[in-house]
Amino acid sequence: MKHLTLVATILLLANSALAQMGTPLYSLQEKMERLEHDLILVQQRVYKGHTPSDNSEQPVSNEQADELLNKIMAQETALSELTQKVEQLTHELSQTKEQLSKINADVDVRFNLLEQKKTSDDNKKTEDGKTSDTPKKTPKEQYDDAYKMLREGNHIAAEKAFLKFIEDNPKDDLAGNANYWLGETYYARGQYEQAAPIFAEGFTTYKNNSKAADNLLKLGLTMSNLGKKEQACEAFTALPDEFPKASATTLTRAKDEAKKLACQQ
Repeated sequence: MKHLTLVATILLLANSALAQMGTPLYSLQEKMERLEHDLILVQQRVYKGHTPSDNSEQPVSNEQADELLNKIMAQETALSELTQKVEQLTHELSQTKEQLSKINADVDVRFNLLEQKKTSDDNKKTEDGKTSDTPKKTPKEQYDDAYKMLREGNHIAAEKAFLKFIEDNPKDDLAGNANYWLGETYYARGQYEQAAPIFAEGFTTYKNNSKAADNLLKLGLTMSNLGKKEQACEAFTALPDEFPKASATTLTRAKDEAKKLACQQ
């Protein structure tokens, strides 16, 4: 009877464990229920069809008890293996979710970087005035905008605008004028070192321009402000010979400045 009691106890424990595992282990639970049914049949055979009592119990043979015990142990082994598989699949699922989270995070970062780059490119195009919605200005419009900045005293903006005009329109009729006013943006700020080469270029490169004589006059004034008397005198004394048809104002100013520096004629 002790064997039978042990078998029943193990059967109940195994059945309870199967119930806790839930639906995925339903087939094993069904097998355990069949074993429990077989155990009842064995009891009926052992006690000849009536419920045993404490005084009427008859021992179950060792072979029958061992057979049932072996069956239950086999089911327990199968249950243990299935439990290990479930735990392994759960672990693999957890790792897959973690990998997907990392991939999603990486995609979000890349998407944000692309959005930031697109915004930056759009802003740059807007600043350069190159958006498809903004028509390109004519050289005359560019020149007028730059000259307006200079007249308003916005020398830094005028400097950039005249440089851009000369870069975009080096052979335009207004390029010589733009070069002269570029020099003026430096001269007005006392940046004589920057102004001198601009006026020199205007005098040589744009010699036929209406501002050529003015470039030479301003070159002399720039040299004078830099304390370079010899170079200043060369500019003032050369002006009447180089540009005899220059305006009376320009010729008179060159003569007065040469006299002030006591330049030799």
